[in-house]
Amino acid sequence: MRLICCCIALLAALTAQASAAARATVTRAYVMNGLYVGTGLATIAARLRERGYIVFYGSYTQSGAFAADACAHTEDRIVVIGHSFGAERAARVATQAAYCGARDVTMIGVDPAAPAAVSGVAHAVNIVGEYHGTIAGARNIPVPGYSHMGILESPAVQQLILSEAE
Repeated sequence: MRLICCCIALLAALTAQASAAARATVTRAYVMNGLYVGTGLATIAARLRERGYIVFYGSYTQSGAFAADACAHTEDRIVVIGHSFGAERAARVATQAAYCGARDVTMIGVDPAAPAAVSGVAHAVNIVGEYHGTIAGARNIPVPGYSHMGILESPAVQQLILSEAE
C-alpha cells in the first residue's frame, strides 16, 4: 500500500512539474513595423511562428493592444520587436510588460527614428542603423551600411534578430 501511495505521489509531482514546464515555454512575440512596411519583419514573424511562438504582427499603432495582451499573459515569455517607430514602441511595450509582472521580457529594436528607453526587461538590444537612434537600457549594436528601409531585408540582420529572440 505504501508503494502505491509513493507511486501516486511521485506521478502527481512529475505531472505538476511537466505542466509547469509546458506553461513556462510559451513565448508570445509582438512584431511592429514603423511607417514603412517591407517584407523583413513579416519574414521574422513567420520564422518565429515556425519556432512555435505565438506571434502578433502589425503596426506600431497597435502597441497599446500588444501591451495589454502581454500584461494579460505575464507567465509567458514575452518578445517585442520593432523597426523605426515600431522600435520606439517596442521599448514601451516591453517596459510595460515588465511593470505588469512579466518576468522574462526581451526587447529588440531596429533603427529607431528617435532615442527611446527600455527598463525592467531581462534582455534588450537595439540594432543601430542609418538613423543612429539608440535605446537607453538596451545594448546598442551598430550595423553600418544599411539604409533605414533596407536594414530588415538583410538576411544577416534577420538572423541577428532571430538569435536575440531566442
